Amino acid sequence: MRYRWLGLALSAFACGALLAPQAMAQRRDRDGDRAWVQLGCQQVSFRGRDKDTIRVGRREGKFRAIRLAARGNDIEMRRLSVVYANGSPDEIDVQRVIRGGSKTDALDLKGRDRAIDRIDMVYRQRDDFSGRATVCVEGLVG
Repeated sequence: MRYRWLGLALSAFACGALLAPQAMAQRRDRDGDRAWVQLGCQQVSFRGRDKDTIRVGRREGKFRAIRLAARGNDIEMRRLSVVYANGSPDEIDVQRVIRGGSKTDALDLKGRDRAIDRIDMVYRQRDDFSGRATVCVEGLVG
């Protein structure tokens, strides 16, 4: 009976050891040991409004860089203002169209390992589009 329980315990351990690398790979992106974490998403409207804010908060951690992801439709992002926990802003001139389903490259943050309070986004209203899209921000943990 003891050997049966021991066999079950070893089997469970072996399965966990095989699945753990896959679970870790899902949390990490192509940056190797550095992990990208989602800081927040905001549905953006292209009718009469071209500014939105994603509140991050101090409890989320400290980050070296951020990147943007577009869902649903393309987003023409103009600039970002990353406001740190101490109130100082970091203005990032993005000036690019983020295609729906894609992400930007890493946008480096000033300083090192900065806690983010919020991210103010300015995007361009497109004349040929009146729908909605979602922009998500991910942070690169130092």
